[in-house]
Amino acid sequence: MPTAAKLVAALCFAFLAWVVCIVIESVMPADQRVGQMYPVSIVAGGLCGWFIAGAAKRARHIEASFTGIRTAIIAVLVSLLAFSVGTMLEISMRGRYRGPMEALLDIVNQFVDYASLLVSVEVAVVLLAGGAIAGMITESAGRRWR
Repeated sequence: MPTAAKLVAALCFAFLAWVVCIVIESVMPADQRVGQMYPVSIVAGGLCGWFIAGAAKRARHIEASFTGIRTAIIAVLVSLLAFSVGTMLEISMRGRYRGPMEALLDIVNQFVDYASLLVSVEVAVVLLAGGAIAGMITESAGRRWR
């Protein structure tokens, strides 16, 4: 059932995903292409915000901040999985895999390659602080508009 908390959570985490994409783009190597990073990340952030943080039980602000951090981390994992599967499908359409098992195993390699872009202090700070703030905003919206 749609609630104000779910809507606010979806908007907050979609905005957080956009900000994290900007930070990732600034620390990425110059030869790396951005591709569909923005739309995929924003959709993943919005959906995770709606279904995880928006649906969470209303609690204190400290618990809400941890729910926000958990939601942000899950949104990153969902985005990384989407990028990995998309890259695997792109490569498989070129006929570069010998079989389906090799293609499935390459998803893990692609996941690790994309996750290596996230290994920086700037990305971690924005992700964790933004997740905590988005969780607390969601909590406030859930209390205010029941």
